[in-house]
Amino acid sequence: MGTGLGTSGRVIVTNKETILFYLLQRFCNSMIFVFMATIFFVPENVQAENSNDEIFGGQILSLTEKKPELKPSNDPRFKDNNDGTVTDLQEGLMWKKIDLYQEKKIWSSWEESQKLLEKFNKEAYASYSDWRLPTRKELKSLYEEDKNIPWKYYWTENMIHIDPIFGYSHCCFWSSELYKDKYAWGFNYIGGKDYPSMKGGGQYHLSLSTIRPVRTVSEKD
Repeated sequence: MGTGLGTSGRVIVTNKETILFYLLQRFCNSMIFVFMATIFFVPENVQAENSNDEIFGGQILSLTEKKPELKPSNDPRFKDNNDGTVTDLQEGLMWKKIDLYQEKKIWSSWEESQKLLEKFNKEAYASYSDWRLPTRKELKSLYEEDKNIPWKYYWTENMIHIDPIFGYSHCCFWSSELYKDKYAWGFNYIGGKDYPSMKGGGQYHLSLSTIRPVRTVSEKD
């Protein structure tokens, strides 16, 4: 559904066979801009995976290579409910364990994420129907700088700072919060910063952001 970050998560598609994408990453207290432009043939859909790792002399890191098993989480803060969810006992939140990109290899616009959440609740994932997008504060609560999950994307190899209970997590997530008229806030687990990105999707504005639904734990749980 998308292939890169622009000024906070936007991709610009110029025609059916050419994709120009801009990747913005923020590390620590400074902002590092990584500009990447890749041309490849996409007949129908913009795919998240790249099937040819030999493009540009093999400089592109594989998006689909087999990953070694992560060490299990030993943090008592998190409880694996063995139903596809994880409870954060410290914050009183229940998260979907595997994010949308991990599960389906797709990114979504903020507007598309609303439809995905509707479907999520209609199907009562893990027997709950009150799933929602997290706030920026809730997303940030999962950021832990001393925890490192490898994350590769084309020329870059970085670390996602999140507990390994969430597996090989994606880097960038939509929040529920809007910014002005056309933007929504996201959060980046590489640098631990939030960012505004165009909430609309469509052919010319694709996003590298995905979603990890959350719900507030109630007394009935």
